[in-house]
Amino acid sequence: MSDIRRYKNDFTKKFEWNEPSLIAIILYRIGASIRKIKFTPFRIILTIKHIQFIAFFSIFLGISIPRGVKIGKGFRIYHFGGIVINPIAEIGDNCSMHQGVTIGVRHTYIDVPKIGNNVTIGAGAKILGDIRIGNNAIIGANAVVLIDVPDDYIAVGVPAKIFPKKNIDTDSDKTKTPW
Repeated sequence: MSDIRRYKNDFTKKFEWNEPSLIAIILYRIGASIRKIKFTPFRIILTIKHIQFIAFFSIFLGISIPRGVKIGKGFRIYHFGGIVINPIAEIGDNCSMHQGVTIGVRHTYIDVPKIGNNVTIGAGAKILGDIRIGNNAIIGANAVVLIDVPDDYIAVGVPAKIFPKKNIDTDSDKTKTPW
C-alpha cells in the first residue's frame, strides 16, 4: 500500500495511474508474497501462474525486479525501461529510481549492493559490487558507483565521486540545490 501512495503526485494531489512501472512493483510484491506461502503445492501453482505475468511484463516494460530482491516499503520507479536489479540486492524504504538503472554485481554473483532508506537513484545510474549506499543519499544520473556512499551524500560521475549534501540557505529567498 505504501508503494501505491508514492504514486500520488505531490503537486496535483492526483494518483498517477498511467505510470507503467506501478505494474512491475505490484507484480514484485505479489511474487514476494507467494514465496512466503508455506503450503508447497499451492505455492507452486501460484508461482507457475505468476511467472507468466512476470515474463510478459518484464519484456513489455523493460523492468526486471526478481522475487528474491529485498525491497522496503514505499518503492517508486519514475518512468520505465532498462531497469535491472540483481536477485539478491537489498533496497531500503522510500527509495526512488529512474529509468535505465542497474543494481548488480561487479566480480561475482554475490557481491551486490545494499541500498539504505530514502535514496534517490538518477536515470542511467549503475550501482555495482559489494557496496553500501547510505540513507538519504542521491545517486546522480549516469553515475557509476563502485564505492560506499555515506548517509546524506551525493555520488556523481564515472566512476562516481562522493560529496556531502549542502544545507539549504534559509537567509535567502532562493533555495539552493542540495548539491
